[in-house]
Amino acid sequence: MLATMGGSLIIVGTGIQWGGQMTLAARRAIEQADRVLFAVADPWNARWIRSLKPTAESMPYATGKGPRRDIYAEMIRRILAPLREGLRVCAVFYGHPGVLVRAAHAAIQEARRAGYPAQMAPGVSFLDCMYADLGVDPARDGCQIHEATDFLVRRRPFDVHTPLVLCQIGVIGNTGFFDAADAGRIQHGLRVLCEVLTTRFPSSHEVVVYEASVLPIEPPRASRVTLAELPATAVSEVSTLYVPAVGPAPLDDAMMATLGIDPAALYSDNITIEE
Repeated sequence: MLATMGGSLIIVGTGIQWGGQMTLAARRAIEQADRVLFAVADPWNARWIRSLKPTAESMPYATGKGPRRDIYAEMIRRILAPLREGLRVCAVFYGHPGVLVRAAHAAIQEARRAGYPAQMAPGVSFLDCMYADLGVDPARDGCQIHEATDFLVRRRPFDVHTPLVLCQIGVIGNTGFFDAADAGRIQHGLRVLCEVLTTRFPSSHEVVVYEASVLPIEPPRASRVTLAELPATAVSEVSTLYVPAVGPAPLDDAMMATLGIDPAALYSDNITIEE
């Protein structure tokens, strides 16, 4: 049934460092909304949102237990309900609202299906922070990005000459929420991941367990370990694995000739600055 009265939805992100990385568009959307709902990672972030909109309400993710799909379904219900009252709704998520946030995409789809205007505003994600903190340019060597469990259960093919990013390595095979006390399950997931990666990468290959900094006074985590050491490495619910390429991808000489490109000039790291 299509909407016959007002009501609109905008979904925004706080960025990782909420105070400094929230965009002006996201802030304006929070301040102008009739109803603000949020799911964020820490109490400081929640306080920041409520400083912009004192009536903002927390969604179940922050304290949710049980299967993630049930929590996501409840989030979507909470987001859509005020639309039927003709309200301007703003849903706020940690980081980028479209990266690893299934509920956000589903809420947009359901709202549009019901005839309500719905949009998503971009935000700063952990990937953006990782590119900056690790000095990675995804446009240079390419970048393969997968959620870790999906990477394993779908047997995603991967290229060792292209950097590989695996998200949520702390909850591999876990359909619920991260539990730091469940060390056996966490280590089992990392062990399985290591076994798959070492079919193509050497076990001595150095990788990075990365966690973006939530506060500007704290440095990001960038623990460098070998693949062999990965199963015994401490991880959290926000840990990402960055696997560098083993080396540059080989050039296609025939294609280089067809395009008239000098191999010595292609992506050269030797930049001369004349004074």
